[in-house]
Amino acid sequence: MTVGAGLQTVSSEDRYWILLKKNIFVPEGSRCCPEHTANRRLTSDAIDRIAPSSVQYKEFDSNDVQLMINTWQMFFQQQKRFDFDDDRSMADDEYKCLTSLSKEQFNDLIDHVSSSDMRHSSNRSVRTAVAILLCKLRLGLSNRLLGILFQIPNKRTVARSIESARKVLMDRFVPYNVGFNHVSRNEIIRQHTSSLAQKLFADDQPDSAILVVDGTYLYIQVKRNRSCFIFLLFFQLEIAKQ
Repeated sequence: MTVGAGLQTVSSEDRYWILLKKNIFVPEGSRCCPEHTANRRLTSDAIDRIAPSSVQYKEFDSNDVQLMINTWQMFFQQQKRFDFDDDRSMADDEYKCLTSLSKEQFNDLIDHVSSSDMRHSSNRSVRTAVAILLCKLRLGLSNRLLGILFQIPNKRTVARSIESARKVLMDRFVPYNVGFNHVSRNEIIRQHTSSLAQKLFADDQPDSAILVVDGTYLYIQVKRNRSCFIFLLFFQLEIAKQ
């Protein structure tokens, strides 16, 4: 790590965690730059970059050994199956598998909703609530199973977490990133229209915005509790000029 001004002392929790996870002993009183910490704890990226500088033998007395064992027991007792509140507890591949988002993308999403009025509770934080919603959408798991995986007491609490996350995303994220309202017609033409699409669908007119919709197997409810499936062929729709 680079050394800069305003060094912070590495916490005992981080030192024990590094010894447990990477088999690297960080001496007491070791310091690092503030850029490698968040809330006075080392970031996951900083821990990943730690490498041994030398191989040495160190003797521990019985009190040190007992303290390390007790600390590690506490780590394992507090460890959740899926802990989205601790950025270091899960790898990037696990984020993608559970939510379809990378860790960086998930953190960026949380930044959009972190200033909302959604309150933390003893059962879940904003990060956990959004993670539960994304897991529900991606994996289609039941609320009971999600409660087991996220160690939430009952499925009603899971349902409330999903609903709270849905509301905050619809308020803080969806209007600015999804749908036609978040992008202008000129932006569609400049950034999202290829020259090939203009030739095929707009007779090579540079001021035509093109929208291609694939609505395969849309489920539509009709009267008398009967339902039908409508198969929509791939079609092209040109947005009217404004």
